[in-house]
Amino acid sequence: MFTGIIKEIGKVKSIKKESDLVRLEIECPKIRPIIGEGDSVSIDGCDLTATKISKSGFLCDATKETLSRTTLGNLKTDDKVNLEPSLTPSTPISGHFVLGHIDGVGAVKSFKKMKNQAELTIAPPKELMKFIAEKGSITVLGVGLTVTKVTKETFSCWIIPFTLENTTLGNITTGSKVNIEVDVIARYVVCAIENGIESGKKGITEEYLREHGFG
Repeated sequence: MFTGIIKEIGKVKSIKKESDLVRLEIECPKIRPIIGEGDSVSIDGCDLTATKISKSGFLCDATKETLSRTTLGNLKTDDKVNLEPSLTPSTPISGHFVLGHIDGVGAVKSFKKMKNQAELTIAPPKELMKFIAEKGSITVLGVGLTVTKVTKETFSCWIIPFTLENTTLGNITTGSKVNIEVDVIARYVVCAIENGIESGKKGITEEYLREHGFG
């Protein structure tokens, strides 16, 4: 579990292809002391397991499934990545609940930098649009953002200077591919409503909520 608050911009130190997986070595001196073997780490929004701790960072394996559904398969040595260690009971939850399970890869339609902010517009896979709402939360490359505008095919977010300076979002360009995770609450609400409609029920009712333990 994560919050979408990036703790360090790490660097890909090495990439080794082994059978159907890719082994990544990530350099991250800032968060290295708080990561242990077996811990979950969000890398550009993808929840991976630290399989070994190195002197300056950690190693992790990306499976064929992960490589096919995220941007991790496009990483090269020396590329920068957004990193967030997993939550602990004492971690302040400054963002929103992030699972690290990428829902799809979107394309940056525009990235307008201004004096003290930037507007990012992304076209996600069409099937994700129903989970995205104005003023809702979304995760882009592991960074928790607030949706400020939604169209039929895109969504936009405004980014403050701190986020531009402390994540890799400041370096993306039009056409860039980005990992997207929709808000987990939105996902369950939409699924519950759709399942209710498919089963002949009139959406979410008091009776439906009581039947599912909410009353």
